[in-house]
Amino acid sequence: MTALVDIAPVGAAAVELLSTLHAGSFCKAGDERWSAQAFSDVLGMPGSFCLLASVNGHDGQRPVGFCACRVAGPESELLSLGVLPQQRRAGTARQLILRSMGRCVEGGAREMYLEVAEDNPSAQMLYRSLGFFQVGRRKAYYLRLDNVKVDALTMRRDLR
Repeated sequence: MTALVDIAPVGAAAVELLSTLHAGSFCKAGDERWSAQAFSDVLGMPGSFCLLASVNGHDGQRPVGFCACRVAGPESELLSLGVLPQQRRAGTARQLILRSMGRCVEGGAREMYLEVAEDNPSAQMLYRSLGFFQVGRRKAYYLRLDNVKVDALTMRRDLR
């Protein structure tokens, strides 16, 4: 079942929140995390944007996920996507991706690329269900605990 999620663009004022969400979404010990500076750098690139997903809680809107993307001419890239563990399997990631794809199309993109860890079958399944297919592999792209390196699968999808 898809939860009612509010998705809105956020800017530089939200980099600390985005960094906190990134850390909470990638909860395996030792995984690389994006700092507030990393989000600031992304938002400073031409064609880049971040979306924030929030749900209504007993004390107001509660941030539960984010998506960072970049548009460069006809290509776009999903740079990072994260949803807090307690909000997973509620359709939040799907909604973030769909909204991001729409925004990328508005920015002139005709295709979207992303990388996903080889050891993340849940994310791979989500991306495939949205029409992404593997076009490559980046060896030792992700760094895990104790310097274990994991390959990234490069995926793409037409947006038009």
